[in-house]
Amino acid sequence: MTSNMEVDDDFDWSSTDSDDEYEEEVDKKTSVCKKQIVASIDFGTAYSGYAYSFKNDWTKVITHPWHGGEYMTQKAPTTLLLKPNGEFAEFGFKAEKRYAELAEDEKHEDHYFFRRFKLILKPKLTERVNRETLCADENGKEFNALKIFTYCIEFLKNSLLDDINKTIKGEVALGDIQFIITVPAIWDDTAKMFMIEASKSTGIQKDQLKVVLESEAASVYCQYMYLEEDKAKTRRDFQDKLIPGFKYMVIDLGGGTADISVHKRDYDGSVEQVIQPSGIDWGGTKVDDAYWKFFCDLFGEDSMKRFKDECTEDYLDFGRKFEVQKRSGKLTTSDNLYIRIPLSLSEVLDYKIAEAISSSKYREIVSFDSKSFKLKLPFSQFENLFKETSDRIKSYLDELWKKPELADVDTVLLVGGFSECYIIKDMIRNEMKSRKKHLVLPEESSLAVLKGAVYMGHVPDAVTTRISKYTYGIQNWPTFDSTIHPEEKKIMVGNEARCRDVFKKFITRGDKLKSKYPKTFILEVLKPVEDTLECSVYLSKKEDPKFIDEEGVSKVGALKVILPKVEKGTVIDIEEEISILETEVEILARELHKFKEFKEKFDLLSPDILKKK
Repeated sequence: MTSNMEVDDDFDWSSTDSDDEYEEEVDKKTSVCKKQIVASIDFGTAYSGYAYSFKNDWTKVITHPWHGGEYMTQKAPTTLLLKPNGEFAEFGFKAEKRYAELAEDEKHEDHYFFRRFKLILKPKLTERVNRETLCADENGKEFNALKIFTYCIEFLKNSLLDDINKTIKGEVALGDIQFIITVPAIWDDTAKMFMIEASKSTGIQKDQLKVVLESEAASVYCQYMYLEEDKAKTRRDFQDKLIPGFKYMVIDLGGGTADISVHKRDYDGSVEQVIQPSGIDWGGTKVDDAYWKFFCDLFGEDSMKRFKDECTEDYLDFGRKFEVQKRSGKLTTSDNLYIRIPLSLSEVLDYKIAEAISSSKYREIVSFDSKSFKLKLPFSQFENLFKETSDRIKSYLDELWKKPELADVDTVLLVGGFSECYIIKDMIRNEMKSRKKHLVLPEESSLAVLKGAVYMGHVPDAVTTRISKYTYGIQNWPTFDSTIHPEEKKIMVGNEARCRDVFKKFITRGDKLKSKYPKTFILEVLKPVEDTLECSVYLSKKEDPKFIDEEGVSKVGALKVILPKVEKGTVIDIEEEISILETEVEILARELHKFKEFKEKFDLLSPDILKKK
């Protein structure tokens, strides 16, 4: 039968925790992971990679270097090459190299070449992703998105296993590893489920997989970075500030997004969310787009398209060189910037580079030296390429600082690959200086998410209090009140009029959630002669939904409670405890007649729930 019950409003069914109750401090230097190894996969817009550490030495996080010609990075380009039949060919630098070779021989058109495809999971860019979602490659050919992500995770997983086996000089089983996948704060739950489905397709089981926010992983890294062997003074200085009540902001600037989280140190050594982690889809790739547009304006879109299509190797190297240039500081001896032009681009332009410049809108400020084959442009023009992205990030931060919860935040940590860009770093530094905030720049900031995710696998309770994204409630059948209840909801239970399907909320969107402190309340069974009772939990993005069947309300799950056989007129009460975990809801029901317990967990990322949200 469906749930028909009334909540005992005299019972204190709010969270049983209090600000004065804290657990004894946990030794955070001991891994509590049940697996022997924790591995993280940071699937980035521009670059992806993995890291891992062993349980017995969990603070020693191992990363994998990637080589591409003269370049060596801690992450590989998020680039995938598929064969004409849709089978995996290469990933990363090797995918770029192989595709360039195919293009040189004019054999590339039947292949699939994907770059920066992670952007399809942004909720503003497309409808909710699903198993049938298609993704277009660099040449416009479409392929199943789930298979694309599966191929990439499969490659990273296999490379990880090879690395671990070489390290231990043995063979580790896939089941011995706890996997952590990182996702941006702006992703919705369908995108997170999409990553879980792709991971499961590679053989990673759901019980060995956890999805965490990139900004939270970065925050956890900043908490524990002082434990790394190569301790730096900045790491120790930040750790010394981590006293109970201390708040700090983490700005994570990546290729596709800028994510911000604000945390407060708790008395048990963990941290709690101060505001809901958030972000905007303005990262390093927006600057790359501006760089490309600059050359399209300079040499013409048709010429640049020919350069991309016909000179693939040089085109890809052109982008890599800009990546290096973004991180290089301004030359103190000159107000100008010099950019070497590939010979192949000159050939596309029939060696008429100077003529192309003279007919562009930049003719007054850009010149070309035919001897060095370099463009000369004012450094201020180079800075303009960053202006829109910089302004967007600055405006977003300006709005965040208006929140009253951030009034006593005076320390900001800057991490992420895009944070290594000196123009953006200077903008953030100047902003924090004007606001009199202390800016911390961790070493290897581009690895903060990757390493922090590994830490979260070993210390899963590093973040214990989160801000609820939803309003949660149960079904209630209170006494019918014609002044507030619609007539169509009226139902007779015995001789009493009741209102069915009322959404009785116990958590409001924006409330703080502590997973260790379940919500507890008492239910009175209205029809005790029935055999079973369903204890259901519902959620909504609305702050105050009225009924469980209204638009925007989804059923998380229903726990079936077997009722004892009782005589007519006997009252049966149910004590119910509900814990809202990161991606699950746990329901424990205890019928108070014979004291039998019933317990079940429900997945918040279930496709059935996500379809209705």
